[in-house]
Amino acid sequence: MENLALTLLPLALAYIMFTLGIGLTVNDFRQVVTHPKAFFMGIFNQMLIVPTVAFILVMSTSPPPAIAFGIMLLSFCPGGTTSGLLTHYGKGNVALSLSLTGVVSLVSMVSLPLLIVLAYGHFMTDAPQSVSMTKMSLLVFLITALPVLLGMVVRHKVPNFVSKFRKLFERLATVFFVIIVIAVIATNFPAFKGQVLSIGAILVAMIAILFAIGIGSSRLFGLNWYDSKTIAIESSIQNGTAAIALSPIIMNTSEALPEIALPAAAYSVLMYVVGIPLVLLLRNKT
Repeated sequence: MENLALTLLPLALAYIMFTLGIGLTVNDFRQVVTHPKAFFMGIFNQMLIVPTVAFILVMSTSPPPAIAFGIMLLSFCPGGTTSGLLTHYGKGNVALSLSLTGVVSLVSMVSLPLLIVLAYGHFMTDAPQSVSMTKMSLLVFLITALPVLLGMVVRHKVPNFVSKFRKLFERLATVFFVIIVIAVIATNFPAFKGQVLSIGAILVAMIAILFAIGIGSSRLFGLNWYDSKTIAIESSIQNGTAAIALSPIIMNTSEALPEIALPAAAYSVLMYVVGIPLVLLLRNKT
């Protein structure tokens, strides 16, 4: 049963990314032109600031190598459907959020494999195998970027069908997400139980720091609160599902979900526990 779950994990991620794609239109990407300062601030934070903050936290707390790498892997997986949901809830710029998520999902096809290889070589020095850059690039494209593009094509070709069944697609994606998180925690429960406090402390700090940086950097560069809230959410919310799905591929295992997936599993719960109160603080800020 567990082997079957590992086999289906990349497919579940691909489906979740597909649902992200059917929520995107060409108009969403016009935010690059209409809100260039906010857009590039969001890209800069997601691609550079998030991994930097994660690296500083990891180096200052010295968790076990697998956990350290897992936290870095999480920081390399920006965006996802959750950031758009929280942006809507926080009365932010949903179009900007969708634009950032869509563009970064495509950019990650290049950045994600490179960062994974570099972090793996730094933290997983005792691992028996290395990570192939070519293999990771192909897999990231197949299970993240390609499904997003296919979702956009389907949205363009059959908009009425998508409009009718989009809520169903999104509900199924939520079910897959919950199953994935439960599977990771259940598989690694002894390790998770022993390290949940230390992992949780690092992740809570990471979310709070990145949220503060998102607000601070946006206000420093003159963005309004509508866009600033969006940048803060996009800076602090990561795609935990992608990190979990990539974990067995990186570790080249088909027998059990590896320990490097634990930070992403814990984060997938904490991003709501910590994120929602932070969003509530700024929800009515205009």
